Amino acid sequence: MSEQYDEHEQSERVKQWLLNNGSNLLTGILLAVSAVFGWQWWQNHQVNKTQEAGNQYRTFLSAVEKPDLAKAVALGDGIAKNYAESDYAFLAALRLAKLQQEQGKSADALAMLDKAEKLALNEQSRELAQIRRLQMLISQGKMQEAGKLAATIKPVAYPGSLADIRGDLAMAEGKREQAADYYREALLKLGPDTGSRVLIELKLAEAGGTAEKAMEIR
Repeated sequence: MSEQYDEHEQSERVKQWLLNNGSNLLTGILLAVSAVFGWQWWQNHQVNKTQEAGNQYRTFLSAVEKPDLAKAVALGDGIAKNYAESDYAFLAALRLAKLQQEQGKSADALAMLDKAEKLALNEQSRELAQIRRLQMLISQGKMQEAGKLAATIKPVAYPGSLADIRGDLAMAEGKREQAADYYREALLKLGPDTGSRVLIELKLAEAGGTAEKAMEIR
């Protein structure tokens, strides 16, 4: 009887505990279930949004390739507005700037590169936008502005490209020795299979330098 009583007593205690705490337990279970389903919904939402952004970007590229500048601008703006947290927004701004430059919209192209820099999600993308801006400024003959920008960029992802551009700026100022140093640095930082190596070697020769001294630049 004692054992049966203990079991009965334990059963009653469990019932009483459930009466006193059942609502809290149920609430906890519901919150846990809600959290799981909420996380799954968020993941699915992000996947769907990434797919939507990819589809919009492909449509944007079709407009660029035609080229249909007005449509490309509209689509690019839409991607930047609706998918700013994705790399597609940055890539669209970068590509649109190139199209605008090709279509003679130089001011719009520079403004678009500013936008691309703001849309960059990491330092590598931000540096790429800055280098593209440097190249565009030089192509537009805005050497002084390009020089100021080049002095502010800290090379992280594209040190070879930046050194090459700085060499071009030095050559434009008649600083041949400094330009040669930059070109040697570019050759040192760029990979052996980089397509621009031949051109940089030609520019180095024009500056009066030789590639053999590249290893001296650290």
